[in-house]
Amino acid sequence: MKKLNYLKFILLLILISGCSSTKLANTYKSENFSSIKGQNILVVSRTPQEKVRKAYEREISKQLKAQGLNATPSHLIFPDLQPLTDKTVERIASTIAMFRDEGFDILLLTSLKDVQEQEVLKREEGYGSLLDYYGNKYLTLKGYYDDVSAPPRLEPRELERQDTYANEITYVLEAVTYNLGLEEEKRLLSVITAEITNPDTGNGVRKGFAKIISKNLQ
Repeated sequence: MKKLNYLKFILLLILISGCSSTKLANTYKSENFSSIKGQNILVVSRTPQEKVRKAYEREISKQLKAQGLNATPSHLIFPDLQPLTDKTVERIASTIAMFRDEGFDILLLTSLKDVQEQEVLKREEGYGSLLDYYGNKYLTLKGYYDDVSAPPRLEPRELERQDTYANEITYVLEAVTYNLGLEEEKRLLSVITAEITNPDTGNGVRKGFAKIISKNLQ
C-alpha cells in the first residue's frame, strides 16, 4: 500500500509539472462598465475559420450565461457576418444598427492577438526520488521518529545537474466589450487580455479563455 501511494505521489508531480498555464495578462474597465448589466450581449469571435468561430462563440456564451449574463453566439443570428474590411463611418454605423435592430446593445469581440514561442531552460538537480531524500522506506512519521528498528538514515544521493530545454508556446487572446447604445467616445466598456501557455488541446485554449472572460465581466 505504501508503495502504491508513493507511485501515485510521483505521478501527481509529473502531471503538475506538465500542466498548461492560463492567466489574465491585463484588464481594463471604463467608468461606463456597469451599463452592461441586464443587456443582451452579442458574442463575436473574429477568425477566418468558421468552425473555430462557432466553437469559441458557443463556449464563451455558455460560460457567460452560467454567470447570469444574457449572451448569444453571433453565428446563430448572423451566420454570414464578415469582418469589416473597409471601416468607413457609414459601414460601421450600418453594422451597429444591424446589431441593435436585433436587440443587441452590447458587443463582445474576441480575437487571437499573438502567438509567442520561446525556448525555456529547465534545470534538474538534487534528489532522484523520495527514497533518495529519506534514505530508507520509512516515509511515515511513525517510521521516521519511533521505529528504533529502522535502518540508519542514509545521506541523500546527489545527482549531476542536467540542463534541458523545452519549447514554450503562449497564445495571447483579447476580448473587447462595447456598448453600442452609447456615444462613440463612451462605447468601450472593457478590454481583457489572456495568456495561455502550453495548452494540451485547442479545447483547452478555448475553455481557459472563456473562463477568464466570464470571471472579469462581473
